Amino acid sequence: MKIKIMAKGYNAPAEVRELEKQINDFTYRNGLDVKTVFQDLLRYIVHGFSLPDTPPLSDWRYNKEQTKVFYDMFATWIQIMSQQIKRHGWYDAFGDLFMALTSQSGQQQKGQFFTPAHITDLMSKITMGKQESDAKILSVCDPTAGSGRTLLAAKADRPQSYLVAWDIDYTCCLMCVCNFLINGCVGEVVCIDSLRMDNFRGAWIVNEALCRTGLPTVRKLDEKEYNLFKQADIPPYVFFINQKGYDDYFRMRETWAKVMSLFQESPTPQTGM
Repeated sequence: MKIKIMAKGYNAPAEVRELEKQINDFTYRNGLDVKTVFQDLLRYIVHGFSLPDTPPLSDWRYNKEQTKVFYDMFATWIQIMSQQIKRHGWYDAFGDLFMALTSQSGQQQKGQFFTPAHITDLMSKITMGKQESDAKILSVCDPTAGSGRTLLAAKADRPQSYLVAWDIDYTCCLMCVCNFLINGCVGEVVCIDSLRMDNFRGAWIVNEALCRTGLPTVRKLDEKEYNLFKQADIPPYVFFINQKGYDDYFRMRETWAKVMSLFQESPTPQTGM
């Protein structure tokens, strides 16, 4: 959830100021736009967690030395997130950074403010209610996800929740993907106008094998691929079971598909004797 009304400015919390300084220093030294650098950092991180057959970033504009700075920023982010997740259960460093960077002089028109963490925690507890069973899998959707804070709070309350994030802002979607990856969230992020359900710009399936492999991953889909993914109608619980259960589920689906195909085949016409 996000609020589009800009205040005069936003100061990043102390926990993320080292990363804020790295971004600002790199931006100033290279004469770049801070939001461009911030978005490229998000793209760099998402690509790093992508599947091995993912092609390289074709429009990457930085040389080898500059790319090393992105690696350093990535390492700083990992360190911040590890410490803060251990302390608070979930954390959104990029949301705070985005608010701080885009509320700088000359950047206000590009920014937005996100719901404070303690408010999203409260909203989650009110909305999710009492947990009936640890084994029950819930699907939780936020059609204006921002950096994903409301969904992160929901996952903290109900760890086995399949999260669906929609947002029209591409940078917000990248922040959300990064937050899903590092906070151990399973789900999907879709860049789309959730009111008109058009202007599709990409979808990411995040941590689909996390419960089977322990490895955070992300897979980007275009509109056709995402539509096929939704048409497959995979129930959310499948993403939370072990490898044997996963294999059994798809073996069962394959068997049923073969059985159904028998009923759909046209009968062979019989010729007269």
